[in-house]
Amino acid sequence: MISKTFIERPKFAMVIALIITLSGLISMTLLPVSEYPEVAPPQVKVQARWPGASALVMEESVGQVIEDVVNGVEGMEYMSSNSANDGSYNLTITFGVGDDPDMALVRVQNRVKLAEPSLPAEVRAQGLTIDKISPDILFTINLYSPDGSLDELFIANYGLINIQNRLKRVPGVSDAVMFSTADYSMRLWLNPPQMTALGITTDDINAALQEQNVQAPAGKIGAPPYDGNLSTEYTLQLKGRMKSREEFENIVLRVSDQGAIVRLRDVARVELGQLDYKVSGSFRNQPATVMAVYLLPGANSLITGDAVKAQLAEMQKTFPDGLEYVVGYDTTRYVEVSISQVTTSLLQAVALVILITFVFLGDWRPTLVPSVAIPVSLIGTFAVMLVSGMTINTVTLFGLILAIGIVVDDAILVVENTDRHLHEDPDISTKDAVTRTMEEVSGPIVATTLVLLAVFLPVAMLPGITGVMYNQFAITICVAVVLSSVCALTLSPAVASLVLRRSSKQPRWYRGFNKGFEGVTHRYSSAVGYMLKRRSLVAVGFAALMALLLVGTRVIPTGFVPVEDKGVLMLNVQLPDAASITRTQNVMEKLQAIVDADPAVESATFLSGYSILAGAAQSNGGAGFLVLKHWDERPDMKDISLAVSQRLNRAAYQQVPEALVQTFPPPSIPGMGLVGGLELVVEDTQGRSHEELAGAIQTLAAAANESPLIVDAFTTFRANVPQYFIDINRNKAKTLHVPLTNIFSTLQSQLGSSYINDFSL
Repeated sequence: MISKTFIERPKFAMVIALIITLSGLISMTLLPVSEYPEVAPPQVKVQARWPGASALVMEESVGQVIEDVVNGVEGMEYMSSNSANDGSYNLTITFGVGDDPDMALVRVQNRVKLAEPSLPAEVRAQGLTIDKISPDILFTINLYSPDGSLDELFIANYGLINIQNRLKRVPGVSDAVMFSTADYSMRLWLNPPQMTALGITTDDINAALQEQNVQAPAGKIGAPPYDGNLSTEYTLQLKGRMKSREEFENIVLRVSDQGAIVRLRDVARVELGQLDYKVSGSFRNQPATVMAVYLLPGANSLITGDAVKAQLAEMQKTFPDGLEYVVGYDTTRYVEVSISQVTTSLLQAVALVILITFVFLGDWRPTLVPSVAIPVSLIGTFAVMLVSGMTINTVTLFGLILAIGIVVDDAILVVENTDRHLHEDPDISTKDAVTRTMEEVSGPIVATTLVLLAVFLPVAMLPGITGVMYNQFAITICVAVVLSSVCALTLSPAVASLVLRRSSKQPRWYRGFNKGFEGVTHRYSSAVGYMLKRRSLVAVGFAALMALLLVGTRVIPTGFVPVEDKGVLMLNVQLPDAASITRTQNVMEKLQAIVDADPAVESATFLSGYSILAGAAQSNGGAGFLVLKHWDERPDMKDISLAVSQRLNRAAYQQVPEALVQTFPPPSIPGMGLVGGLELVVEDTQGRSHEELAGAIQTLAAAANESPLIVDAFTTFRANVPQYFIDINRNKAKTLHVPLTNIFSTLQSQLGSSYINDFSL
């Protein structure tokens, strides 16, 4: 019998328990902390830009080329793309749950490399971005100037150069992304009448810039090999890329035979601006740059959040005057509170089990045995969680809470049986009583453990996203049960042989408790006997319970995970199609006033020109991140996030009729959808037009809104955005010897934008 070894050598059992406990304690500090297990599938994103291109051009010239090559990449579940009128293209490839994101990235990069030669030169010049994306936003950072002394461009560029790169290096950070463009750009505003008068074309300007604004090596003087002896060697420098507005203005476009020079300033206005003006942010009614920090898969959100905040506090010491930062949308706050609440429940459950054990055993000595075994079993579970790649989350902690009532049984079995032998045999020693106990209960302990494993292990093998949730829950319980059995066979008999004593008299309170409990047991036995004589009544009652269970499963709302108040809300704004960004900014100012008037909202960050639901820049779109006050400051039901969302929606409907404003909670599980709720994708498999697809989607949304189970069904897909069509007379262009490429480049430069090359600042 293995237990006899530990009864004879209790220190050996304690060493094993210490190893298990220390392993668990160390693992607790290394385990990632999150709200839920990582169930979001890995994703790889491909981004391309073509300044001035429409959504249709991006779809046909860029999207179809890339998607034809990427489609079918190994491990891919599905892919979705988005082409926008701002010349951006985004392709998201989703892989299976559990797939290695690094290998998925490599496979996508290899496929995209094959498509690059077929892409337009302008797209290749801008470069393709291929990277893993983490859907788990840690928080957003608002950079703003409270006194208005710094403009948005300076703030954005400062954040890009001095803040973004440092935050990306923080352990646990996947990426730091700025919503608004932060790059300086030397913008050339062409004067078409003056260009016509001087006979200058956009191609002439492009050629002059590419010729004169270049970085070129000049070589060295005195570099070997050479004849004779030289005492010095000099590196030569040239004036390469231009740095100032004046230097660009003086670029020579043409020189006549008489020596007359046409410079860039003669046909264009040169200014230092930003790369584009599609998205603008605001915080506390001041222009702001919004930066989103994403969490690396498997990272500890709380530790990473503290590290980022510490880095920000350190960088703030060197901020220019008038610049401040505020952490806005913060997911770590809810994770910290939820994990703290579950941990409190776990400790309360442990204390309650120990208290109940003491009440039923009536002595502190037998209570000590399960009190020692419970922490060893629970803490040791964390070591296996670390090895298994799990996280500390609400699911695993709930599994530990449930396991408390299971792990205590084995230790109690050892204690009670030993106590029985001590009272029944007055001549037996404590060590012999424990030995006899283990001879009797070792088999049942192993058997009950195997039965519990047979119940929970199959649950750990469920596939899919739901299976990941059940997997961690089941593994947590199984490991705790196995460790409980190990403790029951090693630690519990060793401790019992040291602390248990034969008690001659029982405390008065314990005798009173036993008397009352015996009365309850007697009445229960009488009730069971009464029911056994009326089996038909029991059958009817059982059938009624089954009927209630069936009704409950149909009546009670069902869902994957509950929608909870996470202390934040997201906001999406959509104006009529083709609305300008100026109109969007005016709407966002009205919404700022509405949000400021709500007592439950702590702060709000707004983005004009960006749609959360579309995931792209849109002149008629807006977004907002609303941070609610702490839960302790919102005790009333009228101030929970759902009620606040409905209240803000009503206020926006009444006060901002020119826009569709929707507030909604974040997704229940990070990475599973854009917002909380249900997301459907309608796919056209018959090659119909965009207009027909839009009509089908609107019909589906209208039908869904008729259901009493759905609050609001909507779509951001639009196929009837007003546009102008330019009909070029190609025959006449050829008759006049005007190349079509010149017409296209002129349109792009005059009405859109075109990238030429870089400059130094």
